[in-house]
Amino acid sequence: MLTPLRPDQLVVGMYVHALDLPWHKHPFWRRRFLIRTPEQLKAVQECGSGSVTIDTDRGIAWVPETGGFGEEAAATEPAGTARIDSQRHPAGHIVQSDETPQPARKSLSGRQRALEIRKATRLLKNSKAQVIKLFDDARMGRSIRTKRMAQLVDQISDSVATDPSIMLNVARLKRKDEYTFLHSVSVCALMINFARHLGMDEATVRDFGMAGMLHDVGKMTIPDAILNKPGSLDDREFTIVRNHPEKGHAILSASKDVSQTALDVCLLHHEKMDGTGYPRKIPADTLSLAVRMSAICDVYDAITSQRSYNRPFGGAEALAKMLSWKGHFDQLLLRSFVESMGIIPAGSIVRMQDNSLAVVIGEDPDDYTQAKVRKFYSLDRQEAVAWHDVQLSRDVSSERIAAIEYDLPPHLSALGHRAVESAMPIV
Repeated sequence: MLTPLRPDQLVVGMYVHALDLPWHKHPFWRRRFLIRTPEQLKAVQECGSGSVTIDTDRGIAWVPETGGFGEEAAATEPAGTARIDSQRHPAGHIVQSDETPQPARKSLSGRQRALEIRKATRLLKNSKAQVIKLFDDARMGRSIRTKRMAQLVDQISDSVATDPSIMLNVARLKRKDEYTFLHSVSVCALMINFARHLGMDEATVRDFGMAGMLHDVGKMTIPDAILNKPGSLDDREFTIVRNHPEKGHAILSASKDVSQTALDVCLLHHEKMDGTGYPRKIPADTLSLAVRMSAICDVYDAITSQRSYNRPFGGAEALAKMLSWKGHFDQLLLRSFVESMGIIPAGSIVRMQDNSLAVVIGEDPDDYTQAKVRKFYSLDRQEAVAWHDVQLSRDVSSERIAAIEYDLPPHLSALGHRAVESAMPIV
């Protein structure tokens, strides 16, 4: 059972389900965790959250009738975190079960954020040059030197640690002629952010980031005329494109110091959970955790980027589409990816801080982590209200989303659906 509390009502042993703060303003890697020590309790109480939602099925419960606490429940994995085992994921990458909230990043002032944006822009420019050199080496048949890329991966990792939204916002502005090179940088950043969200140790985070950086090296074997073709590919051209994972795998296999993770991701990032992907149409139970994550990160960046043959989707629109594609992705991991991005897909019904219900109808075009919502119901008054659109922002005075509502009564879900349908363009 989910119960909202004031921070001063928290005690050690409670399981935090949600903080009344945007994901980028609290100092924890995980959004859900068990409070294990007095130090963790103090950190939660001082993080600036107006209220904290606890899960009484996973920790100590607050009993409002007595002003006391119920019994502690055994804590399990955080909701939304993929349950990974060695049989399902033979590559052996296990999501850590330690739920200790880890310090992530400080809240940035406007000036600090502007400075980080400039740093991320310079890093992206430098990254493009290094990736072009990497791909040129592949094109010329030279072995890939991963040690050269390790420093770049570490720099991207540091930027993501400061505030993931900065690097990801800057990277998605790449021009269509930059896509081939900066796509690798974006997938690297997405893999790093995703791996940290799943609680992996930093060595594994870097390993997954490097796999993201190298995943598309086989694209260098595709002629530019095909790679940048604005129209549909014919059968011959499509066959050439579908060969790039195996070409890339061969390039990396001939190079030194390339991890098995990078080899797997390069070869299999276009495979699907239903076995219809390429190049090998292999079944889901043989796809490692890294491969499943890379499939999500690769597609997300692809469909949110300007390319020669399509318009980019916004972050929320892209995630909504990906959630609707049955059989393509590991759905448990995809939901966790949504959480890691801090983006709420269009059409989601949310409860606002003022206890109203709203439906997400869009996002800020300049900052994809900030949703535009349409309010349609007051829970306090138990009645529908005139539709009112609100563009959320990072400003401290901005309205906030308190929670996503997954299990509303049918009549409230219907109201929300009517509100969102009226906001979406007819195509």
